Amino acid sequence: MTAHTYVTQIVKKVKCSGKRRKEIYRQLMADINEETENGVSLDVIMYRMGEPIAIAWEFNQNLSETESKRYKRSLILKCASVITILLAAVIFSAAWFLPMGAAFGSSGLFTQETVEAQSREIIRLLNAEDYEALKDCTDVRIQKILTQEVIEEAKKQAGTDWGEFQQFGKCYMSEQKLQGKTRAVVQINAAYENIGITYTLFFNEDMKLSGLYIK
Repeated sequence: MTAHTYVTQIVKKVKCSGKRRKEIYRQLMADINEETENGVSLDVIMYRMGEPIAIAWEFNQNLSETESKRYKRSLILKCASVITILLAAVIFSAAWFLPMGAAFGSSGLFTQETVEAQSREIIRLLNAEDYEALKDCTDVRIQKILTQEVIEEAKKQAGTDWGEFQQFGKCYMSEQKLQGKTRAVVQINAAYENIGITYTLFFNEDMKLSGLYIK
């Protein structure tokens, strides 16, 4: 994936005006270009930043009320002008291959208590550097990707001197459906002595870790 494709996936999910989207695009591309010029690989940058849906979610949480109203007005105008009926097969295809966000709990597969407890346990294992135990909690399909070396590099990119873990902060949850599978998406803040870290974790239907981003 190129930096352009990655950033484009982010801005498409931000609920703001076209002008604001262009500003966000330029901002993110500038940040990525600066890091690549300093020798950081694009794969590491994207891994540290997180999935596009999680980054877009952060932008959406910080949009001004005025910007949100502009976006809603533009949606109404677009809907009013739509006269083409989409075929059911096209809708199904798009839903199958693109991640679709949903409210947490809508699938009935996850509970807030279970997901939050598992998220804290994963972070506890990361803090303890217990990578063998972490492997047992991870989806087998990403075990070869989410190695100790990759995790330690991601932690280093977030900061070199975290200090001791202090406490957990806010925890946000949602669900995401991709290719017929539903997974829980969790964003949880953690305070350390010298830094604040945001973890984004993904869990499959068996509550195995299927994605992890640290920043």
